[in-house]
Amino acid sequence: MLQQIVERKINEIIDGLESLVLSAKELRLKKSGDTTTRIDLFGNSEYIGLAIIELKKSGQTERQAFTELLAYANHFCSIFSGLTEHAINTILIAPMKTRTVRDAFVQEVLGNNKSSVALIPSDEEGQIKLTVYYPDESYYQWFENNLLDDRSMYTVAIAFQELDGCIDTDKNNNQRIPDYSKEALNTISNSISHRLGFEGFHSIVYATQSWGEISQDFLYPNVIYAVFVNPFASFRNSCYEGQICGETREGRVYEIQSVYDQIDESERQFWLESLESNFHGLAIRIVKEEFDKCFLNTKKSKVKYEISLPDWYDVKTSMINSVFTHNLEIYQTGLLRKIYSNYIAYIYGVSMDEIFYSDDLPIYSYYTLRSSLPVWEILRGLGVGHEHT
Repeated sequence: MLQQIVERKINEIIDGLESLVLSAKELRLKKSGDTTTRIDLFGNSEYIGLAIIELKKSGQTERQAFTELLAYANHFCSIFSGLTEHAINTILIAPMKTRTVRDAFVQEVLGNNKSSVALIPSDEEGQIKLTVYYPDESYYQWFENNLLDDRSMYTVAIAFQELDGCIDTDKNNNQRIPDYSKEALNTISNSISHRLGFEGFHSIVYATQSWGEISQDFLYPNVIYAVFVNPFASFRNSCYEGQICGETREGRVYEIQSVYDQIDESERQFWLESLESNFHGLAIRIVKEEFDKCFLNTKKSKVKYEISLPDWYDVKTSMINSVFTHNLEIYQTGLLRKIYSNYIAYIYGVSMDEIFYSDDLPIYSYYTLRSSLPVWEILRGLGVGHEHT
């Protein structure tokens, strides 16, 4: 699925090049006090927008390519306020023989969501031919299904008090959560998800509120859940007597082992644990910061809350946490958003006769994008490996 996403993005840029108008060559970029740099080719397309083209003749010079393209894109973002790197198409024409360059290209397109294309030049009977570079399957092998496994998820939960007149429960509203409460909780979730997306996390965020008759038994009936893909999950990455192990591909184990063996001996014993611990700490800090920003107020008062770190599977299967609750809109970021939205597009694109649960699908796909249950179940299903299907 990720390979299809990347190749579709590359193809869209290639299609956009048909309308590309080259505006300049050897375009000089000047900054006060800096050395003048030059863009090889510069153009604009009505379909894809700005395009920066860099030509590299050999593997030795192509190593600098993405550093230079990044600098060029940053320059245009600085002189056209509001422009982002994602809106600038960077096109590298180079042999693509260097592993470092190929790795950088995949990271830019898949990991950093950049609009980049690489074209490989060749001379055929005096005619220059450009062939599109598509990363091979080996670049996607590390994105295993178990990356979406419940055990790969790290959960930060912030439970907080009822706020009279602002965020109330359903106890005085015929067992229906008030619209203003729903709007407030969804806004908080959305704010946190935007921050996590900006910070590069792959996550889902949503709010719940305990049912009125139950909420009175809880000091904090409102909960915001931020659920992260944990790249350092111990079931995928662990160490026993100096040997890396885990439920993952042998090649990935080998790569981690190679790094582990070069870590300073004094740091090696708890290296993996420290990576995971630091990831947890960063996730907690960012969620807390964004939550606090949502409750700045004129009274200078503090909203009472507590932070917990529940197991994701336990959250979803708990009657108290997920059944006797109002589960509100859910927001996805990063790879989770890409994977989920592409799966939804696939399901609605398939003939209804081909899927046995078609009667359970809402008539329009928008309902599946913010409803918590479909997101839980689909991501869980995609996280099951072939050996468990």
